[in-house]
Amino acid sequence: MADRCVKPDDNLLKQIFTHLPETISIFLQNWDKCVFKAEFLSDSGYNYSACVVRLEAESEDLKTFPTIAALQQIAATVVPKLVPQTFQVGKAENLQGRIFDFSVTEFVEGDLLEDVWQQMSTEEQSSAVTEIVEALEKFHSILPSDKGVKEILEKTLREEEELKSSELPQSFGGPHTGILNNGLGLLGAMIERRKLKKPFCCMEPLVDSQGIRIRSSFEELGSTVINNSAIEKWPGEAVLCHNDLNPRNLILRSCVTSDGKSEYKLAGIIDWELAGFYPASYELSMQDTYLGNANRHVSFYMLLKQKMRNLVPRSSSQMILSQAMELVFESQQRLLLDGNNIGAHIRKRFIEYLMLELDDDPCIGWTRSPQAGPLLEYSSAAFQKLENDVIEEMVAKRKAKAT
Repeated sequence: MADRCVKPDDNLLKQIFTHLPETISIFLQNWDKCVFKAEFLSDSGYNYSACVVRLEAESEDLKTFPTIAALQQIAATVVPKLVPQTFQVGKAENLQGRIFDFSVTEFVEGDLLEDVWQQMSTEEQSSAVTEIVEALEKFHSILPSDKGVKEILEKTLREEEELKSSELPQSFGGPHTGILNNGLGLLGAMIERRKLKKPFCCMEPLVDSQGIRIRSSFEELGSTVINNSAIEKWPGEAVLCHNDLNPRNLILRSCVTSDGKSEYKLAGIIDWELAGFYPASYELSMQDTYLGNANRHVSFYMLLKQKMRNLVPRSSSQMILSQAMELVFESQQRLLLDGNNIGAHIRKRFIEYLMLELDDDPCIGWTRSPQAGPLLEYSSAAFQKLENDVIEEMVAKRKAKAT
């Protein structure tokens, strides 16, 4: 079979750069997307020696890179040292004539938190998470109604021809859900972005039209009732959220302290593709969806959730949003488990091995069972073995089903 993965061929590179990179290192690559690091010689003419390039196949729904750049620009107004700068966005065509959206952003030197978390002392871990939450608190101080926010977003939307009138639409939502008109739109987007071939939950109006019921397709998971009064509050509760604070998107850098010791400090928060304006509980609940796949460090998850909870208002509207997100995601995972979805089966075994259970408080999320012993987190090698074992079993099941 021919390799159909996206490659940064010369045609693409010449449209992005005036001077071609000396070396390229690919981070992620599939049929529709490629993320790579480009490095340049000192005399290239650029004011940077390395950058990160994202290529994504053009589609009718994709007009996100300029908006992501605008959200990063907004975030950088409160935490400039931790948000990578965007140098360029645009469109380019590869040798086969396929069109891609691209962005060129600052490369942040350091180590992924995922790679160094287990090497850090308890004190270093706590300090790093505190830095993350302090940055997040500053992001959450930014409201969609702020004058600077409106100016940056309006400029971006006009340049992308997303504005059909002379007025800026409500700044609620973000690239991964779309710009939303109201809270009901957020519920619909939550279900739509997790859509599978078979339904796993449905959204139905209450008989008295005073709200919505989200009902799981699995009786054991039940349903959640959300009153209109809560739904109507969500746009007004929206703050700037990153929404993807997993260990692969947090860069740490080893620094020498005044007393000569070496410790890791937060150096960058990358990958802003899921950013936007949402209630704070939306961002908190997103952490649950990463556990067992994008995040294999349970201690990081629990520490981050604990410190993030202080940023979430304990209002009934915020709490019911967390409950709804939990129901939608767990229903989706339950349906995936009925099939041979590798990610869902890895997550299930991860949760079982670590003896995790969902707390009744959706803001707490996953906790360890009272019967659980000392926490023995997965090493990189152990987690890779888990992935390999699941893949081998799923492939065997598919072959058996086909014969």
